[in-house]
Amino acid sequence: MNKLKSDEVKAFYENWDVSKYPDYLKLLMEFEENLIFKIISEDDFFKSLSKSHKNTKILDCGCGFGSFYNLTKDFDTLYLDFSLNLLKKFKIEKNKICANIENLPFKNGIFDLILCINVLEHVDFKKAVFEVKRVLKTNGRAYFIVVNADSIINDEIFVDWKIPHNLISKSDFKSIETDDFKIEYIKSFYFLHPFFKLFPKLILKRIIDLFFKNDEKISKVLKFKGQFLICKMVKK
Repeated sequence: MNKLKSDEVKAFYENWDVSKYPDYLKLLMEFEENLIFKIISEDDFFKSLSKSHKNTKILDCGCGFGSFYNLTKDFDTLYLDFSLNLLKKFKIEKNKICANIENLPFKNGIFDLILCINVLEHVDFKKAVFEVKRVLKTNGRAYFIVVNADSIINDEIFVDWKIPHNLISKSDFKSIETDDFKIEYIKSFYFLHPFFKLFPKLILKRIIDLFFKNDEKISKVLKFKGQFLICKMVKK
């Protein structure tokens, strides 16, 4: 991503305030976060790390204001974001770092697991992915979550934040595979049509609950057509 676009992204997040968003948008963002939490927490590799959590080093790369803190709080976790505004909203005192994913301030082979959630859309995709690879340990994993270029939904709240936003596809991840950095799995999730946000809050909550319970079933039918992709990669 060029310098001008990078500055636009940073300026957006330095002024980002979720509390000012309408209720329906907060509900949809929470729905996405709950799905992500469920998918990662139930993943076999993540569960295997939980057995020795004190010796596991995790990087939440693009942590924002700590949406996934409950997923990683019991590990030795560092929380990194390039926005001081978001880090200030993240209500923990330690282990926060202000830095850019395209130039991570770590030595090679540090982390057992790296989370990169809704970050790659806003940066140089290849440069960021290979920085993540660099700081992963051998046999470490990275979970990348992005807005899906092949989605049948394309809700404007996720694809039009008035900042540079490059949608990413399964083929994009395939294109950056190497002999020592392989995709373990990739799938899509979140199939709630934007039409439903027109419903009153209480009805929207019920609809969200229904889609949450059935997201995996829908994914098996619609495969790579969900709003988001999750790609787990392993460093060989």
